Amino acid sequence: MAKTPVLRLLRERKLGELLEPPRVGAVFEASDVLVAHDRCFVVLDNVSRVARIATHLRLESNDHQWIGAGRQGEGYEGITYSRATGRFYLLIEAQKHPDGTFKAAIAEYDEDWRFRGRRWVDFSFEKRNTGFEALASVEHRGVEYLLALCEGNRCRGGRSKKKRGEGRIHVLERRGRLWHPVARIKLPRHAKFKDFAGMALRGDRLAVVSQESSRLWVGRLRRGKWTITGRGRVYDFPRTKKGKRLYYTVEGISWLSPQTLVAVSDLRKKRHSKRSKKTDQSIHVFRLP
Repeated sequence: MAKTPVLRLLRERKLGELLEPPRVGAVFEASDVLVAHDRCFVVLDNVSRVARIATHLRLESNDHQWIGAGRQGEGYEGITYSRATGRFYLLIEAQKHPDGTFKAAIAEYDEDWRFRGRRWVDFSFEKRNTGFEALASVEHRGVEYLLALCEGNRCRGGRSKKKRGEGRIHVLERRGRLWHPVARIKLPRHAKFKDFAGMALRGDRLAVVSQESSRLWVGRLRRGKWTITGRGRVYDFPRTKKGKRLYYTVEGISWLSPQTLVAVSDLRKKRHSKRSKKTDQSIHVFRLP
């Protein structure tokens, strides 16, 4: 069996080294990252503002700052940007909808970070904390779409989400006051991950990260047909010299160049090894081998 190639770490920093906490005693529960306008925009589960971080990750730089006004409630799960509309789209994983179900919502901001509205996604989830995990913007034949990555396999919660190799991405089209699913992309079984935590699109190259499996999959998307070409390729995040896991909480990914990606990591959980302290609440830059 061929050995899984390993991503090469170029640089990384703790988010707390680059930014002051948004409030006293707050941790950095990073959930997604977007590279746009030569900057990294980071959203967090527990903060309703956005962090803007320079890609150089140098300490004591004025390039790192909090932007935008905070909103009531929890933070965001995903972020993307549309060049066609000049809008940033921020994902709220799943909230209680007036119809009694749990549905995701997408907030819109212009390039000056002024709030421009919010729309529900017309898709119901079984649980509040198992919904969409990431967004990507894509245009096809003059129509703007958003890709929304499901956290659980088959877009399910509970035991169903644990059946590996059943990753799903919903294609959303804006219709009136809703984002409506119009197609569903099946990830290849080669991406045999426990969960799906982040997604990024550059041209037709699609990258999907798994937090629980500590792996990255890269493949090619057919726009319009909304299918994946071939099975793609899986990469491991770096490990110790003894092969022990180092990255436990990677939850967001974005392309920096054709061969490099930026990732962010959430707060470690109690069940994780002490090694996870080294890489949690951080921003990382990796190169494909």
